[in-house]
Amino acid sequence: MKKLLAAGLLALTMSPLTAMADITVNIPKGVNLDSLTYDYTTIQNLATAKSRAERGTVVTKAPVKDGKVILPIASDKSGYNYNLHLGERSYASLYALPGENIIVDITSTDPLDYKLSGSPLIDQINEVKAIEKPFIDRMNELSKAATPDREKMQAVYGDYIEAIKDFVEENPTSPTAVVALMNISGDDFVNAYNHLGERAKTSPLFPLLQRQFNREQERMEKDRKLAELSSGNVVAPDFTLEDQNGKKVSLSDFKGKWVIIDFWGTWCPWCIKGFPELKEAYTNYKGELEIIGVDCGDSVEAWKNGLVKYELPWVNVYNPETSTLLEQYAVQGFPTKAIINPEGKIANMTVGHDPAFFEKLKELMGK
Repeated sequence: MKKLLAAGLLALTMSPLTAMADITVNIPKGVNLDSLTYDYTTIQNLATAKSRAERGTVVTKAPVKDGKVILPIASDKSGYNYNLHLGERSYASLYALPGENIIVDITSTDPLDYKLSGSPLIDQINEVKAIEKPFIDRMNELSKAATPDREKMQAVYGDYIEAIKDFVEENPTSPTAVVALMNISGDDFVNAYNHLGERAKTSPLFPLLQRQFNREQERMEKDRKLAELSSGNVVAPDFTLEDQNGKKVSLSDFKGKWVIIDFWGTWCPWCIKGFPELKEAYTNYKGELEIIGVDCGDSVEAWKNGLVKYELPWVNVYNPETSTLLEQYAVQGFPTKAIINPEGKIANMTVGHDPAFFEKLKELMGK
């Protein structure tokens, strides 16, 4: 009987703690809000979703009472990411785990400023913010100049990256190192990631870091493949796609000519910006050069409308979502242009709108 009574008392004492797991948002005086819009999703969803639609983000509202908003924390063991909307473009972002009591003190809404407290994870985030602060302050100071000194700003950013790398190197087993690494990318990120100890990987945010690491590995592989494709020794992968009239067009149809493959989309302003120069090259090298515009990421209707709108005189084909062509050509950004020589080999690949591409074309064609 005593054991049953003790178990019952324990359940009673524990249930309020579970029920009270929440986020308290303190709204500053003078800010008139009837309700607060916020969205949330699980950390696991953020780490595994392949698109925004797959994140399962819930958008809802909570009432403001006596200058406070109380948001419940659900029970998913992976934890949650919350975004509190405090303006058209301003929001406070935080992570919360089941059983926690988080405090969000909004000190200003224009510009947005807030402080977080209430959990070990938030303490770790605040520790990283303290490392960042002098660099952010310096960058803000430099950006206020009539003509910002880009070299100095780049130097400050470089110093910031070094500070993050030093912190991870000095604290490889700390979960705080995981938080710190979420703020850098590229080779610096990969090298620092590989120094993390096992205890650091127990951080609830580690799945997000692992996702970033996998993406960086994919990027590095694409960079390697792009360099290989640009070596001048690789035969361009052949492909067959349909033009706007449903006619099948293959790259091999144009062997013996110089060919530019232009990977583009109507949604890409930098792709469109390059059309005048492409048209000029098409005219200048008429008879020797063909251009194949490969539309990516559009609906068929948007693509066909774009062909009319931008008056593209060359061969145009549509690349469906099921195609592997972008992987074959290691396309990482748009526009991407490939120059194919008359022997069918890739002579050059350029990512982005770069005037140097046309200088390279001129050099290769000898005019």
